[in-house]
Amino acid sequence: MAPKLTFREQMDGFPWTQLLVVSLVRFSEPIAFTSLFPYVYFMVRDFHIAPNDAEVSKYSGYLSSCFALCQVVSAYHWGHFSDIYGRKCALSLGLIGTCTSLMVLGFSKNFYMALLARCMMGLLNGNVGVLRTMIGEIATERKHQALAFSTMPLLFQFGSVVGPMVGGFLLFKQSHGENIPNFFPHWLRGLVHRYPYLLPNIVVSIFLMVGLFNAILFLEETHPDLKYRRDYGVELGDFIKLHIFGIQPVSRPWNHLQLDTHNDDNPIIGDDSSVIHSDQDTTTEAVDHDTAPLIPSSGDSSDSEESIRSFGPILTRRQSVGLIREYSLHEPTDIPDADLELAFDGCKEDSIYHHVFHTSVFYPISVNFIMSLHLIVYNEFLPVFLAYDLAQDDKGNLLSQFPWKISGGIGYSPDQTGALLSSTGIFGCFVVIFIFPVVDRSFDCLTIFRTLVKLYPIMYLMVPYVIFLQQDHIPRWCTIVYLYLITGTKTLCGALTSPQIMLLIHNCSPLSCRAVINGATISISALARFVGPLAWGYIMSWSQEFDVAWLSWWSLGLISLIALFQSYKIDPIDEEDEEPGAASIEEARPHSRPSLSSFSNHRRPSELNNS
Repeated sequence: MAPKLTFREQMDGFPWTQLLVVSLVRFSEPIAFTSLFPYVYFMVRDFHIAPNDAEVSKYSGYLSSCFALCQVVSAYHWGHFSDIYGRKCALSLGLIGTCTSLMVLGFSKNFYMALLARCMMGLLNGNVGVLRTMIGEIATERKHQALAFSTMPLLFQFGSVVGPMVGGFLLFKQSHGENIPNFFPHWLRGLVHRYPYLLPNIVVSIFLMVGLFNAILFLEETHPDLKYRRDYGVELGDFIKLHIFGIQPVSRPWNHLQLDTHNDDNPIIGDDSSVIHSDQDTTTEAVDHDTAPLIPSSGDSSDSEESIRSFGPILTRRQSVGLIREYSLHEPTDIPDADLELAFDGCKEDSIYHHVFHTSVFYPISVNFIMSLHLIVYNEFLPVFLAYDLAQDDKGNLLSQFPWKISGGIGYSPDQTGALLSSTGIFGCFVVIFIFPVVDRSFDCLTIFRTLVKLYPIMYLMVPYVIFLQQDHIPRWCTIVYLYLITGTKTLCGALTSPQIMLLIHNCSPLSCRAVINGATISISALARFVGPLAWGYIMSWSQEFDVAWLSWWSLGLISLIALFQSYKIDPIDEEDEEPGAASIEEARPHSRPSLSSFSNHRRPSELNNS
């Protein structure tokens, strides 16, 4: 087991700059996702699509499920798109797509137009999987990865503060008793009166546009084959940093990358090897196998040793594998040619199914599926449950009877729900910033995950009984404390377990297939987010109709227990390994020459040292 790092050691060399840029992109997306929660119940009810209030949950589930179903269809293709055209291009298009869909949602006058908007939001944005891949490519050292991946839930918590606040406090619906402020211009008052759900989506779109311009100007491409391609947006950002903020930008690789052919003074492997740098469209390098042998003769061994030292102190994994292949011709191996070719040539289409369902990555992906299912149901339907009117008889007594007869909700308004979710999001930020680093340094991934997942069943058991606090002899603050206890527990567990499961998936994935597996993971998680709201929309509507509202929440508790049992099948991460499967590949002898991409990450020693 690796020794525990101090905070100073863990932060040494941490890639703050690019992670901050990525964070601004990521921050805008949970705002768009969570801004709908406070008012979705009222939006569906105002569309008059549900025959009665008990059926509102079912149609709210449709809105959530169609978004997730479209993510199932598109997430893998967005991951594949980012492999071809770059991560930055995929992120930018995703932000534009989300902004467009929000405008359609804001102008919706009926349920089916809102359904179309949610479908567009799922189809036109695959940024979650792309962002996970980018973070893995930015934070390449194992000691940085847990903290880097924790930025995802941290930013979701920040978005969970702003999103519900925007959705709850910027909804002015006269039928709900909220009057449009007098300081609004006349044209805006008319627009809000005609489209009451437009203003929150306009504000969220502004956040998305800020994230888009930030990505265009300051986000660097991380794709290993495309990051040396000239980026005019980054050049414009460098100009802004230099001439407006007085910050000297770093030298970009496309400014000094030169075409080297048959450079005998600085060979890659052996004295007779030659390297050809391609043009600036791909900026990758290849070994010229037609004109020079890959393996030097025995008489060139001293020159080969010098060529190894010429790489400098830092070697990419591909270079290391190439060197080991050179000097391990006589080492026995049981690894087939196909696996070696996969390690060098990238993730083959017919291997995706194998890597997702037949390797160690299956169990963390399956746990992620279950976690996504019950958490999306909680996120979507807790506001709906709280928005149901309090079920009372003519004398003002509760119709619910402890413990089995539970119906209705507690009559929360959009601004009350928004305040609850936003303040809980603030607590989540505190957890990720202050608690997560301490916990992560003290315990391993699986210990943290397994411990906290045990709290979910208890939390779901408590949810429906908030109704029994709505009595005259019980102070109102008891309801607030009770709800914050529930939402705080969920936030604590989510903030600490989400980066752990992402890290487990990342480190269980083969290096060459991480982008594709991340895309597949998002698709599988989106499938859970499709099934969950669709199924629990029916369950909640049925349970409200038959006065057994506890059923929908207790069933979630059973689902969370399955995730706990499944987590004990996940293999722990070996903190000493830099890459999964690297050792086995590096012990292999070559059966055929490596592909031209096997040295695509090579740069001169000076460039390696500067990086």
